[in-house]
Amino acid sequence: MADEKKGITVKIDADLHAEIREFIEQNGMTMAEFVSQALYNELHPKIQPQEVKNMGPTRTMAFQMPEDMFQKLKDYLHRHNITQKQFVLGLVEAELKRDQELRAETVNELNKARDGEDEDEAESEDFDEELDDEESEYEEEELGDAESEDEDEELDDEESEDEDEEQNESESLSDEAFSMAM
Repeated sequence: MADEKKGITVKIDADLHAEIREFIEQNGMTMAEFVSQALYNELHPKIQPQEVKNMGPTRTMAFQMPEDMFQKLKDYLHRHNITQKQFVLGLVEAELKRDQELRAETVNELNKARDGEDEDEAESEDFDEELDDEESEYEEEELGDAESEDEDEELDDEESEDEDEEQNESESLSDEAFSMAM
């Protein structure tokens, strides 16, 4: 039954007929394809007409577009029975909603990545604490060694002083013996 075709015959304005002929020639379509597409678009609009919400304070947005695009837009708006304002507001709202969802996804991904980094940082902090503990033990050992070295140096200094005193005494004795001998 889906392959079954039915015919529609309508009378339209001659100017509109000429415009349709020009359009289908430019787009390489048949009249049947054009009418089918137009009817489908009318029954299943891509952008649903939205009620104009009480938006509070409003601002005016104006822009220019090429004439042929404007004519196509007018046809589209007529086929879908919506105003330019409804059409543009629908596009803007749809894009803003899409952008908001995209940003929310990006923030979620960044949060997930950051949470993963937080876990890595926590592991790293545990590792750093272990290293700090090991370094503290090593420093204590070094301090103990340094204290031993200080003690060794003090002993060496004392021994050296003793040796110097002994040498000075023996030199004095030698000098005394030499002067007595003279």
